[in-house]
Amino acid sequence: MENSKHCEICDLSSFNLHDGIVCSLTDKKANFIKKCPDIQLDNKMKEKLIEINTEFQDSKYVKKLAIGNIFFYGLIGLAVLYLCYYLSFKLLELGVFHTGTIVIFVIGIFIVGIGFGTLNYSRQKSNVSSPKKINLDMLTELYQIRYLFESNISTDVMGIKETKIKLIVNGETIEKVSRY
Repeated sequence: MENSKHCEICDLSSFNLHDGIVCSLTDKKANFIKKCPDIQLDNKMKEKLIEINTEFQDSKYVKKLAIGNIFFYGLIGLAVLYLCYYLSFKLLELGVFHTGTIVIFVIGIFIVGIGFGTLNYSRQKSNVSSPKKINLDMLTELYQIRYLFESNISTDVMGIKETKIKLIVNGETIEKVSRY
């Protein structure tokens, strides 16, 4: 693991344009093997625990919604495609070809695509949040920090997400509610 990952959760880290994240004690990039002897874990660590775990839980929530969208839009899209198929054969029996069936076919494909588009978005979100969560958990394990993170995500009728967060770390409980 990169040493800069340790600095991202350390309160002693700072940033300069030339070197990026540096240690405020030495004004240099972190230079240690496995574990930083001077690391100070408090506010930045708690912020990262909330940020990364919230992002990870949100990606799981989006995955559940995406699976529901695949079934919902998939069934509607297949129904539209079946309607197109049925209508095409009925019109061909009458000896008529109508371009409306092509439009209906495109609409059906588009509706099916909406369902799979949400799944693709869910995978991208998971591919970003999962490595961050793994790195954070490796760091907390390395520095023997035990934490408990709970979140409850809900979406109202207007599509606004509300996330209730509860983080317990080192005996301290932090509760937060965010809307986005």
